Amino acid sequence: MTTPDTTDAQSATGQTRAGLLTAVLCFVVILLDGYDTGVVSYAAPTLAREWHVTAAAFTPAFVATSLGAVIGYISCGRLAARFGHRRLVLASVAFFGTMSLVSLLASDMASLTVLRFVTALGLGGAIPTAIALAASHATPAQRERTASIVTVGIVFGTTIGGYVAVPLLQRFGWQGPFVLGGVAPLLAVPVLYVWLADAPVRGGSGSARALFAGGLAGSTILLWAMALLSFMQSYSFTYWLPLLLTSFGFDRATAALGNTYTGMGTIAGVLLMALVVGRVGSARYLCAAFATGACLVLLFAWAHPSNAVVPALLVLCGSMLGIGGVGQAAIASMLYPAALRTNGVGWSSAMGRIGSIFGPGIAGFFLQLNWPAGDIIALAAVPALGASAAALAIHLRARGRVQQEHAA
Repeated sequence: MTTPDTTDAQSATGQTRAGLLTAVLCFVVILLDGYDTGVVSYAAPTLAREWHVTAAAFTPAFVATSLGAVIGYISCGRLAARFGHRRLVLASVAFFGTMSLVSLLASDMASLTVLRFVTALGLGGAIPTAIALAASHATPAQRERTASIVTVGIVFGTTIGGYVAVPLLQRFGWQGPFVLGGVAPLLAVPVLYVWLADAPVRGGSGSARALFAGGLAGSTILLWAMALLSFMQSYSFTYWLPLLLTSFGFDRATAALGNTYTGMGTIAGVLLMALVVGRVGSARYLCAAFATGACLVLLFAWAHPSNAVVPALLVLCGSMLGIGGVGQAAIASMLYPAALRTNGVGWSSAMGRIGSIFGPGIAGFFLQLNWPAGDIIALAAVPALGASAAALAIHLRARGRVQQEHAA
């Protein structure tokens, strides 16, 4: 005999399984997105040799990728409101997979730059939509953790992609990584079509103005500031790190491993955050992490650590400073209601991507002024402390809002 309690339990179990499946599929989408975002950097050394250009010549292609992603981020809220999250995820994955294959037609830096910009439109549309979709199927208690774990796919995609790309480059040349970046998403589309559920809530506004209504203005401004500053410090630290390490006496081969160490730290950091975020909250965790990361950067820049200590120190720096992308998505998933979630994640991601453009540029400016390498590295502590302050303010606003609700 089936009782109402049994029916409710079965329904809850079915919802849990559906939410878990949705989260896994969204993780895969973001992992594929992360790989395709970094694919041009994997192929760049081989392309530079074949096209007889310098490494600096790839700057327009890198910037175009970021600009295209920004447009995708800020457009996905409106598109999801009109067409639905599921359709937008399917279209975005199919689009950036197809454009990765079209990128095989690139014959010079100008065509590669244009193709990277167009590809990034799909890359930017997939990430916020997938994060919001996974969060929408999670219980309120698990929403931050779900958003954090799903967003880790970006880090796995870019980090693992670097290792996967090596044998592809050796066997197939620069085209190999692009082929994988096209075939894998296109193979995933039928699976997503069959198994991926849509968001429980349709509609909503895709306008940035909606993120400032209903008492959200202060939190939105703080979230945008945190995302911009955290990406600024992370990218300014890692973008120039291999070059600056040579100024510390490292040979080029060892210096090239600098970002590998910080990448390992980032993976460890986001996994640790996913484990504890349910207890302490994303904003409070990020406040402590960014502040700790700033101290580690200053220690690395000015304490002159021995070469034996540097790898461990870089891993620690990565674990504290590389989690901004995951953190801003988790906060946005909790901050905004379901109808605004994709829009909120998209805009905060866009602010982060803008910071990733300005950060390395500012560091490069001071490099041209012949600042000491240690002082340039130390600059990353400034936006890190700013991001920490913004995260603290977000936490205090959220706690104040909860206290007001309890008092009422």
